[in-house]
Amino acid sequence: MTKTMTEALTIPSFTFSDEMDATALMALRKELKKVHTNLTMLPFFIKACSIAMLEFPVMNSHIDNELDDDGYIQRYVLKHNHNFSVAIDSPDGLTVPNIKSVQTKSILQINNDLKDLQTKASTGGLSKADFDDGTFSVSSVGNIGGRYFVPTILRPQAAIIAIGQAHRIAKLVDDNSKADGFRVERADVINFSISADHRVIDGATCARFGSRMKQLIENPNLMMLTMH
Repeated sequence: MTKTMTEALTIPSFTFSDEMDATALMALRKELKKVHTNLTMLPFFIKACSIAMLEFPVMNSHIDNELDDDGYIQRYVLKHNHNFSVAIDSPDGLTVPNIKSVQTKSILQINNDLKDLQTKASTGGLSKADFDDGTFSVSSVGNIGGRYFVPTILRPQAAIIAIGQAHRIAKLVDDNSKADGFRVERADVINFSISADHRVIDGATCARFGSRMKQLIENPNLMMLTMH
């Protein structure tokens, strides 16, 4: 971790952040858990990122660390497979193995792969293959605490998303049937932030990627329709 984070200091990055309403998603997960009792929220976010990435493939890039004489990168590669590195807390500290080919998997398959990696991490069973060729990173503190944090990019990847803990708010919703034109509803919201390498990803692309991912989380039926 020390080596990786030191290398990350050389990346000219920026961070985009937003808030998403996860009320509908949490209701859907509650229903699915009646059948799949170990289903967590994280696989939904992973799948939403993968679907959004099909529209914005530069988010799934590897950047060649070799620089030219002027200090500029010479090439970067858009990776076909979505191998998502997931931050996992283990007895030996933070580790980031990856789930292979997320773009081909259902949410339940992603959930199973995630559980397998967590079991390996807890027992010291992770192998080199579990770490090889990660293309995008996902870090979540939802089960620990904290609504927002700025994630650090894992080279040679170009981007990483951080997902905070859900919290409940009072949300104003337009309602023409009310005298004042709105009503108040309870909503479960989650903050997220995306750090990206500014040498290959611009702010507009990152914002559009984040907005697409947010749309899928807020309307999870759309995400279910696109699952393999």
